[in-house]
Amino acid sequence: MTASDATATIKKGNSEPSFDKTAQRILNLFFVLNSSPEPLTTEQIVLDSDLGYGSGNIDSDKRKFRRDRDKLLERGILIKEVRPAGAQETEESSWTIDREHTFAAGGLITADDADILLNAIDQTIAAGSSTFAAPLADIRSKIAYLTGRTTADEAPIRRSPTVDAVWSAFAERCALRFLYQNGRGEQKERTVCVYGMFEREGVAYFCGLDNATDDIRTFRCDRIVRAWRPSKAYAIPADFNLNDYLFFEFDFADRPPVAATFSFAPQTQIDMINGLTRGRGELAHTDSGWTWTVDVRDLEAAASFCMAHAMDGMRPMAPKSLKQAWNHLIERTVHEHARA
Repeated sequence: MTASDATATIKKGNSEPSFDKTAQRILNLFFVLNSSPEPLTTEQIVLDSDLGYGSGNIDSDKRKFRRDRDKLLERGILIKEVRPAGAQETEESSWTIDREHTFAAGGLITADDADILLNAIDQTIAAGSSTFAAPLADIRSKIAYLTGRTTADEAPIRRSPTVDAVWSAFAERCALRFLYQNGRGEQKERTVCVYGMFEREGVAYFCGLDNATDDIRTFRCDRIVRAWRPSKAYAIPADFNLNDYLFFEFDFADRPPVAATFSFAPQTQIDMINGLTRGRGELAHTDSGWTWTVDVRDLEAAASFCMAHAMDGMRPMAPKSLKQAWNHLIERTVHEHARA
């Protein structure tokens, strides 16, 4: 929409310019392809009404999709067709962003431009307050590499597209809708207001308010199958503390949380207990020693966690189902040892 179009719209009585559905659809297409770890099929794209297709006329939607690819190409974003080796011409195509040819090649940025850009990015990152510090660091490494202003011989490492999708939603404070696959291989669509992100042993995680459970949950970024462009704005509660949600093995299950209590031997040192419990739950001291009460979603995993720290004097106390899981784990271990 041009400025004159917007003015004409306002003169007709509308307080704001009309919504540009084509631009919105192109932006949605770019986001979903950029954040998808795997190529999306033509059908997945043109039947998705949330992207701006799915009109009921599939031929019309395919033409829109073709025009949208051309529009993105005009802006330097190449959407390439992907076919498995040996696929027939009649088989459905899949689509992904051609990252090698989409990003600028060397020579398009002058030395002076590079110096100005690098200096501006360095100043912004040094300020320490920008929510865009992570992508700016990525941009900086690409500019430095493409213009020879780095001593590194290797090209900058690209982050996971799903991590970028989650980070974008978090930085914009807009809810992220995505298709998530749990540890059992089950897929379910969720919408989450991302409250925080962290990394553990090379894997990126995020936690936030999950619309499916109306509870704050923790998710793995690498289990996102597909993500849509962030939409509804939200605010992070003032009392939210990410440390309260740094996960344990027993946090990952689609079950309501259960309060579980563990005990520690009287001689167990409090500094060891603090390191083990990571500030989660509640610690209480009695004549018999320390107890720890924490919410768990997977009682079997909680029993395994307790077993792993049995040498530290850790034992399950409640509920009864936790103690049963503990006893079952002992029986299974003894049985497997006897078979060996």
